[in-house]
Amino acid sequence: MRVLVLNSGSSSIKYQLFDMTDRRVLAAGLVERIGDEGARIVHTAGDERTERSEPLPDHRAGFALMGACLAESGLGKAAGSLDGIGHRVVHGGEAFSDPTLIDDDVVEAIRAQVPLAPLHNPANLVGIEVAREAFPDVPQVAVFDTAFHQTMPAHAYRYAVPESLYAERHVRRYGFHGTSHRYVARRAAEHLALAPDAANLIVLHLGNGASASAIENGRCVDTSMGLTPLEGLVMGTRSGDVDPALHTYLAREAGMDLDAVDALLNRESGLKGLCGDNDMRTIVSRMAAGDAGATL
Repeated sequence: MRVLVLNSGSSSIKYQLFDMTDRRVLAAGLVERIGDEGARIVHTAGDERTERSEPLPDHRAGFALMGACLAESGLGKAAGSLDGIGHRVVHGGEAFSDPTLIDDDVVEAIRAQVPLAPLHNPANLVGIEVAREAFPDVPQVAVFDTAFHQTMPAHAYRYAVPESLYAERHVRRYGFHGTSHRYVARRAAEHLALAPDAANLIVLHLGNGASASAIENGRCVDTSMGLTPLEGLVMGTRSGDVDPALHTYLAREAGMDLDAVDALLNRESGLKGLCGDNDMRTIVSRMAAGDAGATL
């Protein structure tokens, strides 16, 4: 049984091809810096490692490069059937709390969550669409980042806004990176020789997106991200927490509309806003050279 797992993120695609009879990894790779200079793929199959750099303007180009590398490794469509494809999807809203078999209705339901995750759900959907086009007869499953945080109590996930906004508009904290937080919590418990349901932990997910969660007896009880992945820690291009009145201030003083403010806080802020770069490798190099913006 062969299963392809895809994680199509805001600027990267991570993938692994498994032989599930013994959970052996047949191939794995990372397509990174999509849409930026220096886009590349690192692909490993068996003992062979391939690195290739080429312009990748969007995720569809990234998936095409991934498919080419799999084919060159003898693991393409002609090398045998796939039994399943798993997709990491960032925002399930209140529509999804468990892994879900993908069909047209599920795709549209995921698309309906795009306003809540404008950087990620579109990239997740591209992964789903490309995989369904390439493998129309293979069962495909979406696993949602928001699911792990559904154990939060009401005092953690509710905002202090009118009840109608929650009841009618589903305004609440959802949390993200749930697959990562779940995995890290279980592995940490294992290393500490604790049962998963006996571990109390602070878990950090640090990348171009970043979040923290509080785990009590193996269950998430609080997390830093909120209604969208914009809330919480400073991230690569996302601001994290700011004064909510910043939106009205920018509208009034800078003449910006809501779409412009949303784009500013999601795509031009965070580390990129502070120093012009959102890749930590570049920032660390600049910091070592004494650059003030990178040091900040």
